[in-house]
Amino acid sequence: MAARFLGASSIAAMLMIPAAQQPLDNGDMRYNPGVTLPDEAPVIIEDAQPEPIVYDERSRLTRDTGIDLQSCRDFVVCGTDLGIPFTLPDNTTGYLFGDTFAVQGPFLDDLEPGEDRYRAQVFLQSNTTPVKGESIVFTGAAGLPQGEKGEAPEFLGQWHILVNDGVSLPDGSMIISYQHTIEVDDPEDKSWHTDYAGLAWSPDGNHFELIGPRWENSPENDDPYQMWSMQRDGDYIYITSVRSGRRAGPMMLFRVRWDQMLDTTAYTYWNGSDWGEKDLATPILQGKFGEPSLRKLHDGTWALSYADYSSLPKIVTRKIEDPTSGPEGTWSEPKVQVTWRQQPFLYGGFIHPDSTTDNVILMVSAWERQKDDTEHGKLIRYDVSHFIGSL
Repeated sequence: MAARFLGASSIAAMLMIPAAQQPLDNGDMRYNPGVTLPDEAPVIIEDAQPEPIVYDERSRLTRDTGIDLQSCRDFVVCGTDLGIPFTLPDNTTGYLFGDTFAVQGPFLDDLEPGEDRYRAQVFLQSNTTPVKGESIVFTGAAGLPQGEKGEAPEFLGQWHILVNDGVSLPDGSMIISYQHTIEVDDPEDKSWHTDYAGLAWSPDGNHFELIGPRWENSPENDDPYQMWSMQRDGDYIYITSVRSGRRAGPMMLFRVRWDQMLDTTAYTYWNGSDWGEKDLATPILQGKFGEPSLRKLHDGTWALSYADYSSLPKIVTRKIEDPTSGPEGTWSEPKVQVTWRQQPFLYGGFIHPDSTTDNVILMVSAWERQKDDTEHGKLIRYDVSHFIGSL
């Protein structure tokens, strides 16, 4: 989801960002929102490097996408964001990317219409676990013949769909959760507004169909079931969800049997002591959340990550301390993994399924520009990196 920087001059002043690096308004409805700028906690951003290195020892981030990397050469996934990882039926890893370009990123000058090869979402695969200092090597793309290289297509086929997560099912099929946007510049709080959250289904991971059910948003944009993360454990799919637009509010927990995901009446919601009706559900956490990422690690640990927007944005993780408990148990206090000082304009922070408690892998996005004499400014970076830490 490419960021929409809104109210640039006042926000830049609040953050004490030098004038040459003030973020700019996008002014283009086709690009989805990404970074939500903080309400407080000023920071001075150092001079940005025009071409980020692959591994940055200071930030401990390894860049995985960009015009100089394999994702661009083999699949024309050059400028992109998100990179939400989940386990595929063959135990390799799928990565769901947001707004994707054949160039460094959005709003480049001197391009003919369509030359940037914009796609609202793409889906790549990889058969290796990310390690420090080495970019992920991607082996395939949804919509392309198996084993072939080429331009990864827009696999859900609509500009207004923002991918949230994926989950593989025991029968070999998979479900992608998404939010459908109707407004990416809410006049009240500058966040984006969805009309519903929905599901896409694929029998083979290559061709997808948008199917029911839907979770309708409220006119006030405060429904807490709009941005999902999904994790299968046995016969159940466990889901954490929050409001769209990275707005303050509750994080909810609900579940459904994997073979009943298309039946809204089959979902049950955590009420603090048991699973029950949606109307009785209670939050598992309160905050100002970015997209949640829920994963059960191979050692049985339940882990949760998200970008915390309560002050200066940062990626944090939590875990369930009791190894006998499911995701309805007590979550630990948040542990800061990646800060704004490490990576300005960060967002995402999705947990890789190959993570362990001592080697948690997080997919982190950044979109950074500098002000110049052009309408949209000079693009510094728009890419996805992975960070390795511990829970």
